[in-house]
Amino acid sequence: MAKVYLDEIDTFLASNTFDVLTNDSNNSKNINSSIDTFVNGSKDQLVGVNWDGYRSKMGQYNEAFNSGMQIASKMGDAIKEALQLLKDYLGDDLMLDSSKLEYYQKQKSICENSIETLKGMINQTTTVESKDANGNPVYTTQLLYDTGEINSKISLAQETLTELNRLITKIEGLDEVYNKAEAILQDAFSGIDSFGASVTSITPDGRFEYKHVY
Repeated sequence: MAKVYLDEIDTFLASNTFDVLTNDSNNSKNINSSIDTFVNGSKDQLVGVNWDGYRSKMGQYNEAFNSGMQIASKMGDAIKEALQLLKDYLGDDLMLDSSKLEYYQKQKSICENSIETLKGMINQTTTVESKDANGNPVYTTQLLYDTGEINSKISLAQETLTELNRLITKIEGLDEVYNKAEAILQDAFSGIDSFGASVTSITPDGRFEYKHVY
């Protein structure tokens, strides 16, 4: 079930997450440019099979940097798009929670029953006995309830019913929008696995031994 809060969306959109992704992309771009400059600029000065091998290896790293830049850019755009999709759907609502759908539906039923009950009270009458000038009983029919007060309560109940119908309709459509936002993110984050695989596939030169520094 989906639950969306406007303040959380605004907080994330205002965070430095997108700046971090941009900086990572820029750093990768700078390294990519440096490697590219070395590979292309050293062919005439550094000649030989070994240097060709080094340049080939560095080219593989460059491809990884290119992939990383594309993923970082795509991730940033996807996060913004997904959050903006949810924010636009929220509109003036501060939060929407699909788990509350049943509660609102019950409140709607209660509200509808209350309106019908109030409408039935408008025309309810009672018989009042009084005496005339001669002391004889006189029977008159009077409204049992104040019509103006009942109409006022009906008006308030109808306003509540209108709001409940609006919330129910909006919550019923929330899961579809939420799933669209998730799909946008999943598409962007799916590139992380392929990026990790491309980096892992780059094997270091066999003449060097790489150790963790503790």
